[in-house]
Amino acid sequence: MPFQPLPQDQPSCTVECPACGHRWLVYQQQLGLLGSCTVCDAARPRYTGSVAPGSGRQVSFGSFRRLLDEPRLLSLIEEALGLRPLYAERFADAQGREVPLEDIHYALQGNAEWQGQVYNLHMSRAR
Repeated sequence: MPFQPLPQDQPSCTVECPACGHRWLVYQQQLGLLGSCTVCDAARPRYTGSVAPGSGRQVSFGSFRRLLDEPRLLSLIEEALGLRPLYAERFADAQGREVPLEDIHYALQGNAEWQGQVYNLHMSRAR
């Protein structure tokens, strides 16, 4: 039987493909059960850590994506991570290299202060 998360569960662990470096969030229960990278299809991504454990303020990747039209989130991404928006869901670093949106979400969720700001934006919109 495949893993089925509970409705209140949120992915909290990050895995990285050893071949292409792509990172994405998974549920803790999925560690060790993962098949292949969603980008290059290489087998067995490796665990790289959890996002701000125990804070209870995690924002799922899908909810994070829905906040990308929020100017306060764009300001946070620019100020905290030094990234500038390009267009749509694309951001670049100071050297002009594109940064995957998953990496931005991971970085913000991995810092309790930034995670709290994203959570507050999400909750103010959810109300």
